[in-house]
Amino acid sequence: SSGINAELPLRPGKMMRHPQLTYQTHADGDPPKEYHYWARSRVARNKWLFADPKRRSHKELFSKFLKGTGAERVKTNLKMQIVDGTPSLLWDLAGWDRRYPKADEPPYSNGDLIHSVTPDAKIIGILRDPIDRLYSEYLYFWLKKSEVRTPETFHTEVVKEVLFFNSCLTSNKLRSCCYPSRAMNTVKIRLELGIYVCFVQDFLEAFGTNLLILTLEEYHLHPVDILTTVFNHIEVSVPEDLQKFIEDSKTGNTNTGLKNEVGDILPKTKQILSDFYGPYNSQLALLLQNSKYLFNS
Repeated sequence: SSGINAELPLRPGKMMRHPQLTYQTHADGDPPKEYHYWARSRVARNKWLFADPKRRSHKELFSKFLKGTGAERVKTNLKMQIVDGTPSLLWDLAGWDRRYPKADEPPYSNGDLIHSVTPDAKIIGILRDPIDRLYSEYLYFWLKKSEVRTPETFHTEVVKEVLFFNSCLTSNKLRSCCYPSRAMNTVKIRLELGIYVCFVQDFLEAFGTNLLILTLEEYHLHPVDILTTVFNHIEVSVPEDLQKFIEDSKTGNTNTGLKNEVGDILPKTKQILSDFYGPYNSQLALLLQNSKYLFNS
């Protein structure tokens, strides 16, 4: 099987067009691709989660998809694999401190939860330079808010959040500070999400060699090689003309135009973030035995 998945509507992502991968589409019911099940809708961590019929229906539709359409597609083609592309799986354990008030750090990770149910699952993590990730998020995620966002306002938020995180470390373990317990929609930058070593180590302990960690930078430089590695990791066929497969796919979630309009990160801000993330990048490079995870820090 080396063609394009004709049964499912074309999506921006390259992987989602593979004929041996299936996912929940709009036709099956929202949400497509990103189920947010393990980290969010699985637990009633907020009253609004189940008070909102739309959010409640997300979990119900996901369950219905797994038992219905998804199951039928796998039965029809035993090489078919169901994909969950939820980015927050890596870091979102919000509410752990309320569920376990006596714990000094999260007693489990989302990796532990997934492994307990599907121990043979293949996990892929694509990491971006944490400084670039943070600035891009600042510009992209809160785009609809009316306040002005500039390199100067970003600098102010960075200074505030670095002080907040370092203060947290004075009386708490690293994992306790990395897995945010405060509502993420109340902050303008999510500094802790770039401390990848904390999250990767948890998933590595759960999945071992079934975990594949890549960088966004190497994917942009060598897309054919990286996608070949990915397809081999999840044990699906590599498309015969992979270069054309890539070229025919669209790239989603780009905010290059916005960044050009707002301007680059200030040098002094970049230095603060380099000093902050540098030690954690070094720990990640040591954990994975590869200097590419230093991200030039």
